[in-house]
Formats: sequence, structure tokens, C-alpha cells
Amino acid sequence: MASHPVRWFLKRPLWSILIGLALSVAGVNLWAWYNYREAGRLLDRCRFSQAYGHYTQALWVWRWSASLHFHAARAARRAGRYPEAEHHLAEYQRLQGETAETALPLALERLLLQAQSGDITQVEEPLWQYVEKNRPETPLVLEALARGYIRVFRLRAAMNCLNKILEREPDNAEALTMAGKTIEKGYGEVADAIKSYRRALEIDPERDDARLSVAQLLLHDHAEVARKHFEYVLARQPDNREAMLGLGQAHLMLGETGKARALLEEVLAREPDNSRALTELGQIARLEGKMTEAESLFRKAVAADPANRYAHERLYRCLAQQPDKQEEAAEEIAVKERVEADLARLGAIVSKEMSRTPNDPKLHYEIGSFYLRYGKPAIGIRWLYSALKLDPNHQPSHQELYKYFQRTGDWEKAERHRSQIR
Repeated sequence: MASHPVRWFLKRPLWSILIGLALSVAGVNLWAWYNYREAGRLLDRCRFSQAYGHYTQALWVWRWSASLHFHAARAARRAGRYPEAEHHLAEYQRLQGETAETALPLALERLLLQAQSGDITQVEEPLWQYVEKNRPETPLVLEALARGYIRVFRLRAAMNCLNKILEREPDNAEALTMAGKTIEKGYGEVADAIKSYRRALEIDPERDDARLSVAQLLLHDHAEVARKHFEYVLARQPDNREAMLGLGQAHLMLGETGKARALLEEVLAREPDNSRALTELGQIARLEGKMTEAESLFRKAVAADPANRYAHERLYRCLAQQPDKQEEAAEEIAVKERVEADLARLGAIVSKEMSRTPNDPKLHYEIGSFYLRYGKPAIGIRWLYSALKLDPNHQPSHQELYKYFQRTGDWEKAERHRSQIR
């Protein structure tokens, strides 16, 4: 019969118990050290989400480390994980206390968090003063400003920040990728975005975000080149839906319908409301003469994303090909034209007007109304409240929010905005 564990433990020499405990502690700390070092390596390569994951692993062991919380906060911010960044900054402040040595880094990081999350108006002046002094963290400040400007569609200001980073660091793949995305949003030509993404990939071939972006831009005119990019990403990330969808689109463009259908159906199996996948499967059905199936898929696509202009276009063509659906086709072309007009107006605001008059509440209201109208209420509400921050009495914004909250049954908020309507 086995001896009782406690009696066995008491019979062990003290030195062996101490050695075992020491090895356990050393092993745990070695694991934390590995995660800390790996986070730093990933941060150097601008893999912010992955770096943050390793910092959180290290914090399971070194949870009382103020500096580790600070590093985690910065990684979370750069990854766009703002609540987590705020949490780690609060922990850093609690653990480190208020000292002259820590006050400046904490204050700067809070300013960067506020700027990057889009609440940029109140903090851009002190941050630009920091940039003008050419301090060591100037590229980090410019990066946060650029992200904040992109978030509020101030594309000219964003490109100014990114160009300043690239003047200092011509091989900064993160800045090049961000520049490509800024150009895509309307600040420049598609060819310039492609050039920026390709340069980023020369520097860092594993920048999957840049590879997916350039592949999408090449898809219609260079489907074979795009296919290779999508295949590369999918080989590295087998569950990446964007790569799966893009590869399906590339196969369809190359006439490989069977391969396209399999990939698109796999996307829908994982994300049943993926509007782009529904649109492409509808197109396959239409090309095969299956009009009833195509119409159903196109209608699901526009329901999932009412601003999907390609789904509206193809739904119209599908209806127009059916003799008994001419009245519905006429209705759909009116919807399509309205969507295209709304998208054109949004494009004008984003590419030009927000850079000229960023603090015009009317523009913020128009953006918010667009997103509410096309099924993205979280974004729409954020923009409407931004309009009210600029002008607390902006009547169209109060009216839009009153109608939205009334429609969704939030009577308290509805009444709050109704009371402001004059």
C-alpha cells in the first residue's frame, strides 16, 4: 500500500524539497522571460496583436511589474485594443505611483491613446509640439497621430504624418502599409497604393495585411498575380477568411468555377452573412442560368450589406434577365442609383472635405447618417456624437439619434435627444 503523501513529503530531505521548489520557480520565470522576449521581437516586426498576447502571458507570472504593464499598454494601443491599453496604463500608474520619472511617459502614452482612438482635436497640438522637438519617440507619436487622423478621415494630415516617418525611416513597413491604406481610402491613385504595399512586402514579405491589400487591388486586372498572393497568405493562415474569399474571387475571374465555389461556400460556412461571398456565389449561379438561386443569393447579399454596390448591380441584372421581374428590376435600379450616390457623397467627404474642414459638424452628421442608414449603427452613433461634441445643439444629429434610439427601444436616450430638438 502506497505511503500517505504527507508522510512521504516529510521523509524527503529538506535540500531536495528546496531544489524542487527552486526549479519550479525558475521554470515559471523562464517561461515568463521567453514570452517577454518574444513580445519584444514581435513588436520590432510590428506584429502588435501577437506581441500583446505574449505580454499578457508574461503578466501571469510578473503581474506586479509596472514596466511590463506599460509595454503591454503600448502594444495593445498599437494593435487597436483600446480598453486593454487603458487597463494596463491604470495598472502601471497604480504599481509605479506618481513620480517625476514616470509622469511624462504615462502622460505621453495617454495622449497617444486618445489621439489614436480618434479623439484627436484636443491632443494634436501638444503632440505636434513633441514632434517639433524631435524627441526619440517622435515616430511613435507620428504613428498614433496618423492612425487617429485615418480614423476620422483626415487623410491629408495622416499622409503628412506617414511621410514624416518615412523621411526618418524609409524602410518602415508599418508606415508604408498604412500609407497604402490611406491612399485606398481616397488620398491618391490606386497605382500609388499598390506601389506602397509592394515596397512594404519587399522589406517584410510576411506582412500578410499588405499582401491581402495589394492582392485585392490587383484582382480585377491581374487575377493570376492576385491568386498567388492569396495562396501565400492562406498557406500561412488556413483560417483567414479574407484570403479564402479573395482566392475564390481570383479562381472565378480565371474561369475556375469549381474551385471558386468550394472556397466561397467554405467562407459562408464560417460566416453565413458574408455579403461579398454571397454576391460571388450569386454570380456563379447567374452565369449557370440558375436565376432563382442567383436572385436569392443577391438578395441575401444586399440584406447583409446594404451598401454593397456590386450586389445591387448584379441583383438588378438578374431581375432584368427575367421577363416577369421587370417591375422589380426597375425598383432595384432606383435603389442601386441611390446607393451609388450615397457612396459617392461619402467618398467626397472622406477624400476632400474632411481634410479641409475637419471640425464641421455637418460632415460628421452626414457620415453618421450614412452608417446608420446602411446597417452599421456603432460607427454611425460614434460619428453623430462627434457632431454633437463639436456643436451640442446640432439639430439634425439630435433628430437622427432620437429616431434611432426610438426605433431600437432605448427610450431614455431617445427622450434625452428629443428634449434637445427645437
